[in-house]
Amino acid sequence: MIELLKVPSLLTVQDSGRKGYRKLGVPVSGYMDDYSARIANYLVGNPGDAPLLEFLLAGPTLRFNASAVFAVAGDVDLKLNGLPIEPWESHWAKRGDVLEVGTLRSGLYGYIAFAGGIKCEKLLGSCSTYSRANLGRPLKAGDRLTLGYAILAGKEGRSLHRDLRPDYSGNEREIRVLLGPNLEHFTEEGVGTFISETYTVTPESDRMGYRFDGPAIGHSSLGADIVTEPLVPGAVQVPANGKPIVMMRDAQTTGGYAKIATVISADLHLLAQSRPGTRVRFKAVNVEEAQEILRRCEKTLRAIEEFLAGKMKSYRIRTFGEEKIAFTKVEKGG
Repeated sequence: MIELLKVPSLLTVQDSGRKGYRKLGVPVSGYMDDYSARIANYLVGNPGDAPLLEFLLAGPTLRFNASAVFAVAGDVDLKLNGLPIEPWESHWAKRGDVLEVGTLRSGLYGYIAFAGGIKCEKLLGSCSTYSRANLGRPLKAGDRLTLGYAILAGKEGRSLHRDLRPDYSGNEREIRVLLGPNLEHFTEEGVGTFISETYTVTPESDRMGYRFDGPAIGHSSLGADIVTEPLVPGAVQVPANGKPIVMMRDAQTTGGYAKIATVISADLHLLAQSRPGTRVRFKAVNVEEAQEILRRCEKTLRAIEEFLAGKMKSYRIRTFGEEKIAFTKVEKGG
C-alpha cells in the first residue's frame, strides 16, 4: 500500500482506457501520453496497459507502507528519503520510505508505475479516472492505494537509455494529421491555412480537448455545423470562430462541428505533452504514411519492453531522418 502525503496538482489513476463503450457515450479516457506510460510500466515489469499514477506538471509526495519497485517517467527531479534518484529507472522502496516527485521541466504529464500495478475496481472494464462522469475521482492527500501482487526481485535497477527517452522540451511541435472527413465544410484557402500556419496551445486546454489560437480557418458556404457524428481522440474540430480544437482522451464521443483532420495516433502523445504557449504546425500525411509511422512506433516500444525484460543482450538504434524508430535485435549469446 502507498499513502499520498502531498498532492499539489491533478493526480489520477489511469490505464489504457475504456474500450467498446463509445457507442454508449462513454469516452475512452486513459493515459494522455501512452508512450511514456507504457515505458514506465515496462520499467517495473508490468504489461503496458497496467494502471498507474498520472500527474499534471507537479508530482506527489507519497509513503510506501510495504516494499515495492517503482519507476517515474518524466523530465523531473526525484528524491527517495531525501536523496536524489533518477527518473526512467526502476527503484526499490522499503516500508516507510518516502518518494518526492518534483515539477516537470518539460512536458505536461508524468507517470509513476509500481510493480504489480495499482489494485482498483474496474468500472466499465477500466481503472481510468473520468471525473466528469464520476468514474473514479482525482486523488488527494491522505488517500491510500493498494498495489497489485508482484515478484519484486530482478525488477529494480532497470534503466532506459537517454537516447530512447521521449523529448518534450522546446516550444515548437510538428503534428502530423490525416485531412478530413468534412473537408467540404472548408474552403481550399481554409485547408491551406490549417496546414501552413502556426497555431498556439491555449490555457483553456485540458484532458477533454486542446484549443488553439492562430489564423482563422475559413469555412465554405456549408458552415461550421454538421449533423452530430462520432468523434475520436485526435479529431480536429473547427467551430465558427475558425480556431481548431483537437479532441483528447476524455473527449465526448459525438460532436456537431466540422472536422478538418485527425491527428495520427503516433503523434497524440507529443501533442498531449505540449504546454500552453507551445507553437504547433500541422503536417498532412496519407493513410499509408500514418500506418507506417505507427508500426515504427510500436516496433520501438516492443523492443524497449524486450530489452528492459532482459530478453536482449544489447541493441543498436537505426534512425530514419530524426526518428528513432527501430532496434536491431541482438539475442543473448549472439
